[in-house]
Amino acid sequence: MTGIQRRLLAWYAKYGRANLPWRVVRDPYYTVVSEFMLQQTQVDRVVPIFGTFISRFPTFSALAKGPQSEVVRYWKGLGYNTRAVRLKALADAVVTKFGGEMPTEENLLLELPGVGPYTVAAIRAFAFNYDAAPMDTNVRRIVHRVHFGIEYPAKAASKELDMLARQLVPNGKAHDWSSAMMDLGALVCTARAPRCAACPLQTLCVAAPIDAARLERLREEFAKPATAKEPVPFELTARFARGRIVDRLRELPPGERISLLDLEREIVGIVAAEVGERFDELVAALEKEKIVARDGNEISLA
Repeated sequence: MTGIQRRLLAWYAKYGRANLPWRVVRDPYYTVVSEFMLQQTQVDRVVPIFGTFISRFPTFSALAKGPQSEVVRYWKGLGYNTRAVRLKALADAVVTKFGGEMPTEENLLLELPGVGPYTVAAIRAFAFNYDAAPMDTNVRRIVHRVHFGIEYPAKAASKELDMLARQLVPNGKAHDWSSAMMDLGALVCTARAPRCAACPLQTLCVAAPIDAARLERLREEFAKPATAKEPVPFELTARFARGRIVDRLRELPPGERISLLDLEREIVGIVAAEVGERFDELVAALEKEKIVARDGNEISLA
């Protein structure tokens, strides 16, 4: 192994989050569920919900058999409920096409709904320990800093960074290596305040040591400018209202519905007026996403 590989794996063995439930058990189902849950959601929020979800739906077959409304109920606390719908669709496909067993071949994995190149690499690395490299912004940031220096301005394209990341994976150790890269990016080599003094790769890194103030100046100078918008409190957004609609429907006993009129009265009373006026639009969007279902003038989880 190279010096980078030895150092990072040794660091992971001592400081990594190997006790995360989806890492303790190397199961493609655990990997898929965790990847869907971790999209735009912090690890600390995912851990307790993951355990409850797995207890109720322990396998692809169990998830495929479960009512979608119940899957959405068990998704409570994670937000972005369309992820629950997509996860259920994936489980249905695994059962229908592959008898409940996740395939290992890339081309077959890509046939599954909701699965792209990142998820394919994650399944192959985390569940099967194949020499694959799940690539996200954290991993690309580490590779850029180690090989080229601070990422502002960018000195390598994403394609080159991805190639280098794949070359770094030690043979037969993709699970631990990819876990280590994820943890290093989340805990040490962070986007805004890297802790170089605690990094096992410090003496091998072109960028180290990074001064946080200088990094911020470079980021402001070279990062792609975002469209200037006034920040809107979450409670005033359509996403907040959507969440309240779904939460209210979660409270209904299985099989029961609530009238759209009663639901509208409740929701309009707790969301911003301009959002409440879009109640019909919000419900229509949730129905299109197969999160809710209407039956005449009544509604429930789908």
